[in-house]
Amino acid sequence: MSDFDLLAIARWIHFAAVFALFGMPLFWILCGEDRQKSGLPQSLRISVLLLRIAVPVACVSGVAWLAGTLANMAGGYASVLDPKTLQLFFLATQFGPLAMLRLGLFLALFVIGVLPLTRRAWFFALLVIAAILLVTQAWFGHAAEGGASLAGAAMIVAYAVHLLAGAAWLGGLPVLLLALIEVRRPANADETQSAARLCWRFSAMAIVAVVLVLLSGIANTLFRVGDAVGSLLLTAYGAVLLVKLLLVAAMLALAYFNRYVAVPQLAEGRRGLLHLRISVGTELALGILVLGAAAVLGILPPPQ
Repeated sequence: MSDFDLLAIARWIHFAAVFALFGMPLFWILCGEDRQKSGLPQSLRISVLLLRIAVPVACVSGVAWLAGTLANMAGGYASVLDPKTLQLFFLATQFGPLAMLRLGLFLALFVIGVLPLTRRAWFFALLVIAAILLVTQAWFGHAAEGGASLAGAAMIVAYAVHLLAGAAWLGGLPVLLLALIEVRRPANADETQSAARLCWRFSAMAIVAVVLVLLSGIANTLFRVGDAVGSLLLTAYGAVLLVKLLLVAAMLALAYFNRYVAVPQLAEGRRGLLHLRISVGTELALGILVLGAAAVLGILPPPQ
């Protein structure tokens, strides 16, 4: 396996873990308040378990990503533990201060992951740290190439918005799927109405997130591609970008089906629960593939 493959895998795993650490707490804070008050549903217990797993995964994969970045700059993984290389990386490059910040965030994340906080405080703490981790990722990819200029600041903002909105959308899907699986079959009217209300709330939040994902995604593409649109599909970057766009289009189609077909059927007491479970599960699977494409895009040279 090449160094490129290892770095791409580390980024993919890190994206998935941090998206979960942001999107799942956000879901429970914004959409699942009534379900938390009704006791401790199975979906909430599993969500907490998944978050506890995501914490060390995010920390380890984040360090692996940092090591891969350092290896690319230093000419191989053999130089990663060299004291002089580490000193130059952390103290003499633009990445150094942010790399130290991210290492500190990983430590804070690990500590918070095991602290006996109240559930709401724990969710908020994970949400804040995950948000900072997502935003600081902008300086470790193509978005940092704009430099200290207005265009450079716009690139950072567009990338950060893209990640935060994407994490709100994709990161909430596992909880939504768990909540739908939790509904018994045959479900009574109260259960179906509760599930429908949960879907409506998530849908309202997801609509805002999707709009931000699309707008920031267009901005990111224009920043990366510039006047090289004609040669875009002739590059590896363009091919991976096309795959990502097709996957996102399929996710949008499923989200439309959920919002305007499956959820109304569920709210009216008609057969929609199984369709909704399959659709949300497929949407989540496609989202994980989108993260893989994004992980590769971040380390491929854009055509411009």
